[in-house]
Amino acid sequence: MKMCLKGKSEDKSKKGRYRCKKCDAVSRKKKHLCKPKKIK
Repeated sequence: MKMCLKGKSEDKSKKGRYRCKKCDAVSRKKKHLCKPKKIK
């Protein structure tokens, strides 16, 4: 089950990390976000 960070980022926005399309939070792990998209 995926969890949502509710807009509270775990990491800084850098290339290769994931950003949630829904709440805009950033994480290194894809499974920590509800709608992940890789940052290019």
